[in-house]
Amino acid sequence: MPVQHTYTMKAGTKSKLLLVYATSAESASGKTGLAKNLSAASAAYIREGDSAARRVPIGQGRVGEWGSGALAEVDPELLPGLYQFGAPDEMVAEGSARAVLLIRFPETVIKPVEINLVAYDPQDSERIGVWSLAGHKRHEFLRQALPRFTEMELALGEQAEKELAARMKVKKES
Repeated sequence: MPVQHTYTMKAGTKSKLLLVYATSAESASGKTGLAKNLSAASAAYIREGDSAARRVPIGQGRVGEWGSGALAEVDPELLPGLYQFGAPDEMVAEGSARAVLLIRFPETVIKPVEINLVAYDPQDSERIGVWSLAGHKRHEFLRQALPRFTEMELALGEQAEKELAARMKVKKES
């Protein structure tokens, strides 16, 4: 399934605004005016592990303002076809690693939006949200948040921590 855009955000994020791009079914050019015909639209999402999709009622939105299911056209002249959509808080809640959202209008192509839900804040530019976790808690977090971390890398990190702790203990005693 080709995705429109992949987002990565901390699970449990609230009031998230997503950007989607709509094109005409006949051409690749941006389609404007969709927010005027919301009754013809539909939206739904599914979270990884769910047994059924959930419908999202679409409503009129305003750019820069969040509302669950709110759709707003960003700027039909400068950015034709670009819309802002208010992701329902339930869609990005904790408890799943991934969600996929589909928004549909007649004679319009809006590719699916994939959302990777992670245990850390990817917007934390300094520490990705793990600065206060120490020792075994940090490794426990990394195993959950970064599943591609190998056991070998974790073991090396644990060994380095033990060596550093031993050096610090010797330094304090001297």
